[in-house]
Amino acid sequence: MVGYQGKTVCVLPSEKILNILGKKYTILIVALLGNQKRVKFNEIMKNTGYPRPNLLTIRLHELEVLGLIKKRIISDSRPVSVEYMLTKKGKKLRSLILPILAWIEENSKN
Repeated sequence: MVGYQGKTVCVLPSEKILNILGKKYTILIVALLGNQKRVKFNEIMKNTGYPRPNLLTIRLHELEVLGLIKKRIISDSRPVSVEYMLTKKGKKLRSLILPILAWIEENSKN
């Protein structure tokens, strides 16, 4: 339990999301999806430098299960393509992540 804004907040339920956010590329994916309305799988792969498609699929699924992103399958195109977008919850998370990324950038300079 920790104090935050005059309330006591339990840290344990946040462990699951913190574990996923701490995984490689997760924050980059959330930041990238917020830059555009919809992003196709291959664009995410290219812009994040993700090494293998199967690992990216797993990470995107984890974010989808948490309700941070939404997947849209476009079946009327050949080959079938998949787009991802941030949910309202994901946009809120992104708004919290961006100041942290700015802080890191600012404080990583010697």
